[in-house]
Amino acid sequence: MEKTRVGLVSFTDPRAVKGIGRINKENLRYQNELSIFLKNAGFECFEPFKDKCVNSRSLSDKAAAEFLAADVAAMVFGCWKWTDPMLAVGIARKVDRPIMLAGADDEESTPLGCIAAIGAALWEIAPNSNALNHNRVIGDYERIAKWAAGVGALGKLKESSLLLWGGSYCLKMSHLEDDSSKLKSFLVGDILIEDEYFLVDGAERILNKQHARIRKFLKWLKQNKTETTFDGGRARPEVLERQIALYLAARDRLDDLKEEHISGVSVRCQPALSERYGVTGCIIPSLMPFGEDSEGMRTVVPATCEGDIKGLITSVLLQNIKRGTPPGFGDIRHLNVDDKMMLIVSNCGGASAYYAAPGAGTAAAMSKTYFRPQCQGAAGCAVGYMGPSFGKATLARLMRKNGEYKMQYAVGTSVDVDELIIRRLGWGDTWPVSLFDIDLNLADFTSSMGSNHYSFVPGDVSAELGYACAAAGIRMEKI
Repeated sequence: MEKTRVGLVSFTDPRAVKGIGRINKENLRYQNELSIFLKNAGFECFEPFKDKCVNSRSLSDKAAAEFLAADVAAMVFGCWKWTDPMLAVGIARKVDRPIMLAGADDEESTPLGCIAAIGAALWEIAPNSNALNHNRVIGDYERIAKWAAGVGALGKLKESSLLLWGGSYCLKMSHLEDDSSKLKSFLVGDILIEDEYFLVDGAERILNKQHARIRKFLKWLKQNKTETTFDGGRARPEVLERQIALYLAARDRLDDLKEEHISGVSVRCQPALSERYGVTGCIIPSLMPFGEDSEGMRTVVPATCEGDIKGLITSVLLQNIKRGTPPGFGDIRHLNVDDKMMLIVSNCGGASAYYAAPGAGTAAAMSKTYFRPQCQGAAGCAVGYMGPSFGKATLARLMRKNGEYKMQYAVGTSVDVDELIIRRLGWGDTWPVSLFDIDLNLADFTSSMGSNHYSFVPGDVSAELGYACAAAGIRMEKI
C-alpha cells in the first residue's frame, strides 16, 4: 500500500526574544529527529520548511497551502517552545486533517505551556472536528506513529469504496446490513451494490471462451502443492472449475471498476450462488485478500461473506493500519483447550489463504491450503487450512447497538491448529480455522458479542485502532 503522508511543521516565537536563533535551531533539531523516526516507521514525512520555523501569518498560510497541495493524511505540529497559538489555529482552519501537538521530553525544552495554549485555542475556536478532537504528546514518538497509522487508515477508508455483490441482509441477519448514507457521511467514501449476476455472467464467459485461464489456475494449484479432494458429490472437477471462474470474474470486475477505488468486497453467496447457481463462492474470500494467484501478483482486497458491511469496514480498517497485511475474517465459535476457553475464527468455506502460513509467502501458504468438499450449498469446495501460531493478534468488530456505533476489540495470542482440533469441530471441518487464546470469560463474552463475525490481523494494533475510531467518533469497547 501507499505510505501514509504525514505533514510536519514547527512553530516558534514571533518576538525577538533572547536566544531566538538558538531556540530555532533546537526546534528544527527536534523536527528532524521526529521526521527520521516517522520515516523509519514507514511513513512519508512531508515538511514544508526544513530550515525555518513558522513565526508569521504568511508562513502559516504557506504551510497550510503546501499541506493541502500535498494532500497530507494528518498533521503534526511541533510545539517545542512558545509560539503564537493563532499560527497553529490558522493552519487547522484551512487544512481539516487530524492534528497531533508534539513536544520534546527534554529539560531544556518547554513544550507543556505551548501545547496547552495551542490546544486550548483549538478547543475554544473549534474550526472543525479535527481541531476539536486533536491529540497531544510529549516525547513519545512511538505513540505519534501509532496515531498516524490509525488516522491514516481511517483517511484511506474514507477515500475508498466498498462493493457488495448481491447486497446485504443474508439469511435475515440484520446486523450485517447498515445505513449506507450514514456510513458515507463519516466513515466510508462510497458503498456500491450490484447483483451477483455480474459474477455469474463473467464466470460463464470464462468457462465458455477463456477456459485456458481455468487450466492455468489448476496448474498453479498443482505447482504450489495445494491439496484438492473430490467426493463425486458436492466436490467435483467441474464444480471447482465453476468456482475458479467465479473468482476470476470477480477480479475482472474489479478491473472494470478501478476508478471507484474499491478497497473491499463482500459476496452474499447464499442462496443466489450457493443454491441457484449451484456452487459456493469460497475462492473469492480466500484469494481476494491474498497477494498472488495464477495470473501473477494481485492487489490484496479484503473480502467478507453474506453482505457483511460492518465486518468489511472492520477488515479494511485493519488492513490499512497494517499497511497491506491481509485481514482474517470469519464466524466465531469457542473451544476448550487444556481447560481454557479459546476462540476459533473459521469462515463458512473461505478466508484469506495468507493465514495458512502467515508471512511465509505464496508457495508455503498454498501448500498448506486444501480444497475439500463443502458442507452446505448445492455444491462446492471449501478452501480450508489449519492456521499456525503467528504470535499476537488483534480481533475486532464494528457493531451498532441502539443506533450507537462501537468497535469491539481484543488482543490475544494465536495458537496452532492441529488435526485433533479439526476433528473436534464436526460441522465445518473443511473450513479455514484460526485459533486464539484471548483469556475470555465465556459468560461475559456471550453477553457482549456484537456479531457472529469478527476480523483479525497480526500484532497488537489496539492503539492504532483506537486513534482511528476516536477520529471517526466511534467508541472502543474491549471484549
